[in-house]
Amino acid sequence: MIQAFSEVGHDLDALIIDTAAGIADSVVSFTRAAQEVVIVVCDEPTSITDAYALIKVLNRDYGIQRFRVLSNMAHSMQEGRELFNKMVKVTDRFLDVTLDFMGTVPYDEYLRKALQKQKAVIEAYPRSKAAMAFKNLAKKADNWPVPRNAGGHLEFFVERLIQSAQ
Repeated sequence: MIQAFSEVGHDLDALIIDTAAGIADSVVSFTRAAQEVVIVVCDEPTSITDAYALIKVLNRDYGIQRFRVLSNMAHSMQEGRELFNKMVKVTDRFLDVTLDFMGTVPYDEYLRKALQKQKAVIEAYPRSKAAMAFKNLAKKADNWPVPRNAGGHLEFFVERLIQSAQ
């Protein structure tokens, strides 16, 4: 993994790491290392449970208090917002965290078709609903504040690992 990150180089604006669902050690480690934590959740019991569990562990054990939430596979923007509101209702009741609504990626058959072609949906179907949602999310993420230095967690652990391996 260290070698793979070394090959990325320094021409990097953002590195997005998509972890598995749940609270496995690797998921928690990568999430703790992130400067921004985006919880992706769809309106299914297991997804909601996994999202809540990760937020709870990161908050309780590591003091992370702010999370961005992305509603996935929603059949409408309203459904995506309702899912976010459901998450807020539960976290407000039991946890001391702030959830920020990042947006919604709609359910879109073009995602499946792009996957079959082994291409990004933005490349294969640039005008699809999902592609447009990803473009909007990228614009939002591009406006996030850039931290000046590490926040005391593991933000730059990969960089340190690479340097020590060389």
